Amino acid sequence: MFEFFAQLLFGWFWWLIPDEVDRRSDLKRYLEGEVRCEISAVGRRVLNISTEGSVGVATFEPGMLHFTPSVGIVGDRVVPVQSIRPGPTPNALAYDVRGMNFTISTTGGELRVRFPTVVAEKVAAVLAGTTHEPDEH
Repeated sequence: MFEFFAQLLFGWFWWLIPDEVDRRSDLKRYLEGEVRCEISAVGRRVLNISTEGSVGVATFEPGMLHFTPSVGIVGDRVVPVQSIRPGPTPNALAYDVRGMNFTISTTGGELRVRFPTVVAEKVAAVLAGTTHEPDEH
């Protein structure tokens, strides 16, 4: 019986620890002006981004997202953000970045992006220009 509870406890920690590491890493990145994200075009190629999801990291500032892919498209992308709003449910993109979806309107069309949940709304606020720089709150 003791072995069963030990395995159960170990399994729970094994499941919990990676999520906590990701959460802390995402918060640290956010404070440095960077975020993990996934990006894809909504209906057609936009800013040389296809409808297939690409995963990478981005730096962000009011009205601008600078995306550097690690999987998917090749080469950095500069995304001028005209507006950002909550996006579709999670099935719209692959699951490489667990988080919240948003739709970004750009000069070339619409993009879907996903940011980690812990920082998603904060990043969206910076991109929308309602908050000018990352803070700890």
